[in-house]
Amino acid sequence: MRNRTYRPLGLIALIGILFLAVPGLAQYREYYLYGKVLDTQKNPVEGVQIDLRDEVTSRSYNMKTKKGGEFKFAGLPHGVYQVIFSKEGFATKQDEWRFETPQDTMQKVEIPAVILVSQSQAEEVQRLKEVEAGIKESADMIRQGDLDGAIAQLKGMLDKNPKDANALYLIGMAYSKKRMFPEATGAFLQVAEMAPKFAAAFHQLGVCYQQQDQPDMALEAYKKALELDPSNTDAFYNSALVLFKQSRVDEALERFEKALVLKPDDPAFLEMAGRCYINKADYPKAIEYLEKAKTGYNDPERTKFLDELIAML
Repeated sequence: MRNRTYRPLGLIALIGILFLAVPGLAQYREYYLYGKVLDTQKNPVEGVQIDLRDEVTSRSYNMKTKKGGEFKFAGLPHGVYQVIFSKEGFATKQDEWRFETPQDTMQKVEIPAVILVSQSQAEEVQRLKEVEAGIKESADMIRQGDLDGAIAQLKGMLDKNPKDANALYLIGMAYSKKRMFPEATGAFLQVAEMAPKFAAAFHQLGVCYQQQDQPDMALEAYKKALELDPSNTDAFYNSALVLFKQSRVDEALERFEKALVLKPDDPAFLEMAGRCYINKADYPKAIEYLEKAKTGYNDPERTKFLDELIAML
């Protein structure tokens, strides 16, 4: 007669119910996550502390990267994890890993390379952001006419970094608008030295020299500006004014004409070209240009002056 094994059916059923009642127990070991931590030069970073926290359960997991920067978390349950990477000398990095889908079997997932920025790099990035904000604020002040406020702010920036080309250019513009041309010249000269391909710096130098009655230096600065930016109509016009004042009429007319190629309807360009033709005693051509200039002005006084000049011709 075969022995019968005693099976406590009630106890087995109870254990089954208990297992079903424990949430997440069946899928506790669902994900195998691995990856590397590198610096900005793509070198592995050893000893980085990695802390994970499940948003729902508040379970936490942690480890440090190995010599090759590697890390792995084997058997993580599904969930949304807040991740913090920290190591002395590096800026702390935060991330979020979303692995919300339950898995029947272990899923192996490679985390994209994590890049840590050194503390000094992070500080430099922050400094540049502050400088950029200061430059923008100063430019807004200049546009709004608060020249003294802009100069004060830009001086503070230049005390920290005397070679900040953007701050030097803006303080030069503020000085120029205040007609403090020697101060503006000094600022623009530094910009031109640091950024020899920056046409605007040479153009502004030309303006400063022109306002200080230094025609030869103004012409040289405008020449450089036009070499760098042949579409600069203001440089053509301003240098032509300098030449016209020196009675170099043919050279002046050539530059006014070049400006008109770029802006054919500009009344100031047309008027000055007409004046050049008056000096050349070509009155029909002068009248042609002055008539065109007259139609472009909205200033009644200027229109009246040109009418009288045309009548005289």
